[in-house]
Amino acid sequence: MNKLLRVLSPALVFALLACDGGGTTNPNEVDGELGEGELSGEGPGGVGALTADIADADPKVVEAEALLDQGKAEQALALLDDAIANNPSNARFHYVRGNALTYLDDDAGAEAAYARAIELAPEDPLPYSALGQLLAFRDGATAKDKERAIEQFQAALKLDPKLAPAHQSLGVVLIALGQQQLAVEALENADRLAGGVETAYLLAQAHGELGNLQQAVDYAKIAVEYEPEASGVDLRLLYARLLMKQGEADEAAREFERAGELVPDSPPLRLEVARGLLELGKPDAAMVHMQWLIETLPKEIPVIVNHGRILVAQGKAKQAIARFDEALAIQADSRAALTYKIEAQVAAKRCKDARKTFDQLSAALDWTPADVEAAKPDALPRALQKAQGFLAPCK
Repeated sequence: MNKLLRVLSPALVFALLACDGGGTTNPNEVDGELGEGELSGEGPGGVGALTADIADADPKVVEAEALLDQGKAEQALALLDDAIANNPSNARFHYVRGNALTYLDDDAGAEAAYARAIELAPEDPLPYSALGQLLAFRDGATAKDKERAIEQFQAALKLDPKLAPAHQSLGVVLIALGQQQLAVEALENADRLAGGVETAYLLAQAHGELGNLQQAVDYAKIAVEYEPEASGVDLRLLYARLLMKQGEADEAAREFERAGELVPDSPPLRLEVARGLLELGKPDAAMVHMQWLIETLPKEIPVIVNHGRILVAQGKAKQAIARFDEALAIQADSRAALTYKIEAQVAAKRCKDARKTFDQLSAALDWTPADVEAAKPDALPRALQKAQGFLAPCK
C-alpha cells in the first residue's frame, strides 16, 4: 500500500494497549473501530512520481525524482537548488523541490516552492494537487486548511480531470470534513481512473459512514483481494467489522480469525480479533486469543478488562468481577473497568454493588448523581449511557 495510507497506524495500534478507553470501548462505537482513513504529511502526497511527460522532462528533474525514490531527499534538494540557480523560471524545478522539502518535513518551504511553481506555470495541475496534499495532511491541519486544500484539488482537476490522485485526496479530505456523499463521488472518479487498494478501502469507509453497508462490504472485499496477506490485515479487520454490521456473523468471524492467523504475534491485532469475536457472540473463540494476550501482556489494563468481558459472556461473572478489580487496583479511575464491572455485578445479581460502582464511574467522569439524574440519556458520556443500559435489569 501507499506509505501515506495508515489504516492501522503504529500510534493507533499501540494506543489500544497504552490507553484505557481505546482498548476496551465497545467495538460497535465509533471510537472503538479500526480502519479510519488517515494520511500523514510525510512525503509529497503520492504526486512526486507523477511527473508528466517523463520522456520529455528535464534531466535534472528525472535525476531528482530518482533520488527521492531512493530516499535521498537532501541530495535531491541540493541538485534542485543548483538547477534553480541556473534556471530560476523552470516551474517543474520548484515543484519537485517542494516534493523534496516535504520529505524533509519543511512544510513552510514546500508550500512556498509549490506556490512558486503555480506562479510560473499556472496551467500545470501537479503543483496545485501537491499543495492540496500538503495543506490537508500535514500535522495539525485544521478544517480551514482542509477547505483550502479542496480549492487546490479543484483547481488541479479543472486543469486535468483525469488526475486520479487529486480525486482520491479530495475524497479523503471530504471524509475528514464529514461530507461523505461528495467524498464517494470523488473516490469513485479516482477508482474509475486508477482503481486500487486505497480507493477500494476509502470507498468502503465512506459508504460505511453513509450506511450503505452492501456497497461498503463490496469495496472492503475488493481491498482485501488486492492485499490478501499480512500487509493487508488492517483491511481485513475493516471487512470483518462491516460484515458484522451487516449481520453476516459467520463470515465476519472467519475474517477475524484469518487476521489473527496472518499476524499472530501482534498484541493490538489479537486484542481486536478477541473483541470482534466477543461482539459476534463467540466468547470461547475470543478466549483463545485472550489467553495468548494474558501470557504476553498480563498487566495491561485493556487485556485485563477484555478478559473480564469475555468471562461475563461465558457466564463467569464472579471471576470477571475479580479481573475488573485487578484493573482498578492498577488504575482506580479506569472508566472501562468500572463500566464493565457494572455489567458483571448485574449478571451476578449484585444490583446494590452495581449502583455503587455506577456512582464511582460518575465521579470518575466528574458527574454528580444529581447531574446524572437531571440529564437526558443522550447527553450523558458514552460510558454512563452504557452503564445505565447494564443497570436496566436492576430496576
